[in-house]
Amino acid sequence: MKKKGLLHKTKFCVLIILVLCIQILGSNQIPITSIVKAAESSNEPMLEVVTPVANQFFKTGNLTISGTVFNVIPGLSIKIIDNNIEINNIEVIESAWSIAVEVKEGPHNIDVVLIDSQGETIDTEIINNLTIDTKSPSIEFVNLSNGTIANSIELKTEPNAAVKICLDCTDSENSNGTWINVPKNSEGKWIYWNSQLQNRDYTVYAKSTDLAGNIALTEPITFTLDTIRPVILLDPNVLTYTEDMTHVPVNTDIKFTVSDANGLIASAIENSIIITGNGEPVSGKPQYDQKTNEIVFVLDPEVKSLSYSTKYHVFISPLGVVDKAGNSAFPRFWSFTTESMPPIKDIKSQKEHYEILYNSEDEKIKRETPHTVYANNVNVCINCHSTHEASNPNLLDQKRNADDKQTKLTVDNYCMACHDGTVAPVPENSQATHKHTAAIDISGQPSGSSCASCHNPHLDWSSENPNLLQDHTIYTHASTIKVDGQPVGTISNKEKLCEACHESDGAQTKTGVEYLVFQYKKTFSATGVRENYELCLRCHNAVVEEKNDKVTDIDIYYEYLPNDIAENDLTADEINLRKISASSGHVIKALDGTPLAGHLPCAECHDTHGSNNIKQLKEQLGHEQLGTENKQSFQAKTGGWDALKERSFCLTCHNGETGLYGITVKALPPLPQDSDGKDQTGHNNTSQESCASCHTDSYNKDDRSFDAEAFRESAHAPKKIPK
Repeated sequence: MKKKGLLHKTKFCVLIILVLCIQILGSNQIPITSIVKAAESSNEPMLEVVTPVANQFFKTGNLTISGTVFNVIPGLSIKIIDNNIEINNIEVIESAWSIAVEVKEGPHNIDVVLIDSQGETIDTEIINNLTIDTKSPSIEFVNLSNGTIANSIELKTEPNAAVKICLDCTDSENSNGTWINVPKNSEGKWIYWNSQLQNRDYTVYAKSTDLAGNIALTEPITFTLDTIRPVILLDPNVLTYTEDMTHVPVNTDIKFTVSDANGLIASAIENSIIITGNGEPVSGKPQYDQKTNEIVFVLDPEVKSLSYSTKYHVFISPLGVVDKAGNSAFPRFWSFTTESMPPIKDIKSQKEHYEILYNSEDEKIKRETPHTVYANNVNVCINCHSTHEASNPNLLDQKRNADDKQTKLTVDNYCMACHDGTVAPVPENSQATHKHTAAIDISGQPSGSSCASCHNPHLDWSSENPNLLQDHTIYTHASTIKVDGQPVGTISNKEKLCEACHESDGAQTKTGVEYLVFQYKKTFSATGVRENYELCLRCHNAVVEEKNDKVTDIDIYYEYLPNDIAENDLTADEINLRKISASSGHVIKALDGTPLAGHLPCAECHDTHGSNNIKQLKEQLGHEQLGTENKQSFQAKTGGWDALKERSFCLTCHNGETGLYGITVKALPPLPQDSDGKDQTGHNNTSQESCASCHTDSYNKDDRSFDAEAFRESAHAPKKIPK
């Protein structure tokens, strides 16, 4: 900062004249260098300080202040003033000058004053915020001591210090070691975390360098690095562990085991399990057995048991399952439905009720057959079937909707008469704006009942098929059985019923029968193969698409072809099929202990029964940010799928924060320049490009128009782009 003396009025006038000249002649007529030369050509002395500069830190109070005096005249001197006290002065003999001073610890604003022979101030320079810091900074490990187990290294030091650590040094002065910069995070903490390091014992050295250059070293600490997150183990034989399990006994324990090498922090366990039923929290408290690493949710004494006919949601929170190194477990969340209240009278105690429920064969049958035992009471059939008035071959009571001329059967209304929360739980999202109203029978032909498209109400309940999903039988004929000279081979009754060809001889003409349920696997059980998602793909395939224009072929993105088949033995469509599947960016290997090693489950993106957007997309995606910052906003009730909606959907996961199966989904990286050397904008925040334009082979790049097939491909099997 510069202050002028009285003799600089002349110089000030000269500058005013120069400014007026610039305004009159134009800034291009008189260069800046001319102004400087004009000022220097003045006969009046002028002061400039070169060192030190404002805001500098020094680790010694012995400083040298230096600079230049222009237009030196006899009798000039320079005074150094610190906090209104003169600490040194010199006579100006020549243009270049320097002066040694000694200043105390702390902040200073130093005035450098140029004085003439009469004692008048000619010019003043102020050095602001000069700090003398002779003390070494304090530095300490926050989370480490000798023998500690930790997943990171956290340090504490002065606010503006630079921190480094060394994990391969033999001493603090080891020049051959690798000193690693530790950045300060948004919370003002110095934390080093590296998942690529081996989990083993380390001896760590740390040092802090403050702004003045003072260095502080810590004593070395030996600790055990553990960056492996605890894995939650769920026993598949326990009903409450299975996703969407129904008819769960109300006295079943909700518990799980944790696999971790170093054990858990017991004080965090109380936050490990959160259970809600019908939207209300269940009163209870988790208990932890340190010997077995088992955590069980114990109901409060006044609760006694879970409620009948209730859908419960279980959330295992990473905030409550934390190992001694500080690693949080991967979260788990699922739902199950308890059994209906059996019609048992005159029960004297809860204990007697359970004894009757699980020891009585009659009551067991009632519990495991939700739609009653048809063989014992055929009158229940009339709930859905009309013997004399139905025109449908299955005697389903049907009505016509005059507006859309589509068949609407009251069988679905009968389903909802109980599944409205009175007798059975309400299907999730069944009241949403857009419902999954597909009405397709097992062969792919249009039918009347959307519920029966996925569920078979005539099945008995079983733990293998608790939701009565549609089933089918695959039968393999003997090699001698031929039609038109060709072996019949293996046929599924979803394609053709046995009765179509056989009457009483059916059992004699097949050699192998396999009973299968159309799978709809989710997080806990999906391995990623096509068969995991058969319930969806039995309709969403090319065959059904030809029969029903409302169905789209999704099966093409999930079909795998053996890689040992040579391309010259495949058709062009089969080659393309292999290409799409093999290059899919949505084929992943889970890192959270679940078995996924293939295609993402349909349920990761879609709600089953309905949603408030046109694609039945979930409003919350991911596993670790569920319910917080990862909320979707696809609320459009009408209109088609366009580039911006597709982009918004993709970026909900591809943001560098969303976690799926223990993997943090990468944010969009900067794109390399194109062949013409121009920046590509597809990954910019302001871009409106469709993701499908680059991540599929189906997009129409010529007119860049809406392409439904390309958008479907980018969502289900996006093409990986080479780095």
